[in-house]
Amino acid sequence: MLFVACANKSTVNILITNEHNNDTTNVVVHVAVDEIMQHVDAQSVDSLTLLNEKNQPVAFSTTSDGKNIEFIVPVINARSQKNFSLNTSNPSLSDNLFSFRTTSINVEL
Repeated sequence: MLFVACANKSTVNILITNEHNNDTTNVVVHVAVDEIMQHVDAQSVDSLTLLNEKNQPVAFSTTSDGKNIEFIVPVINARSQKNFSLNTSNPSLSDNLFSFRTTSINVEL
C-alpha cells in the first residue's frame, strides 16, 4: 500500500531498444500521446519536459495529427537501450527519492 501512495505521476520513462546488430543514428522516435497521458498528471504533452540519460532537455514536437510526440535520438548502439523521461516539472533528487515508478513506455527499433 505504501508503494501505491508513492506512485510517481510526474514522470514516465521511455525505454528505447535497438535490437539490431548495427548502431542507429538520428532515429526519429514516436510515442503515443494517449499512452503518455495515462501515466502522468498533466493537461497536455506541451507542459512536459523530455530529458535524456544525462538529465539534459531534449526537444520534441507533436505530430500533425496530435496523436504522437516525436524526437530524435542521435545514436543508439547495436543491441543496447537508451532511457529518456518525460516530466511534469524539473525533477530533483528529492522529488524522486521516495517515488516508485510504476511504468515505462517501451519503444523497439
